[in-house]
Amino acid sequence: MWSSKVGRNPIEFMRHQMHQLVDIFCDRTQHQSRGAPQQRLRLGEVEDGFNEIMLEAVDLHHHQNNDEESSPLLPEVRQELRSRVLRSSVLELEEKEHPGVRKTEESFCDRALRSFRRLLYQLQLKWQAALAWLREKVAAGFQAFCNAVEAICSAFNSFCTSVAQVFRSAVQA
Repeated sequence: MWSSKVGRNPIEFMRHQMHQLVDIFCDRTQHQSRGAPQQRLRLGEVEDGFNEIMLEAVDLHHHQNNDEESSPLLPEVRQELRSRVLRSSVLELEEKEHPGVRKTEESFCDRALRSFRRLLYQLQLKWQAALAWLREKVAAGFQAFCNAVEAICSAFNSFCTSVAQVFRSAVQA
């Protein structure tokens, strides 16, 4: 799977895959039965597809732009990112907006478009939250690493001071 994508721009890969997914969604929506449960199912498939495509693009971008040894994307961080973005929000979309009230004058296409826009908005929020979490995680990790280096430097300075005192005492004696 990687071999077919290596050498491709990860952003272009992502856009191409997402356009294909939108085309499939539109074709299925147009040619299949028109009901809210089927629409939610299709939106769920789109959400899952978008998330998988974006995760794959992140991996591809990281692989192409970073030396794995000098800049590892820790497996735990990668797994937590995956877990955060793969939490489905499609069912929440319909339930959050007036669960018992349906706009009877709204056409199926209008409702599908409205739902799709909400899905895109929810995905944006989800990925922005994941990015904020990742930034916090990296900052905390670097802070912890800096604290460790500071502690070692402090201990080394103390060692140097004590060795200097020993040498001074030896020279004076």
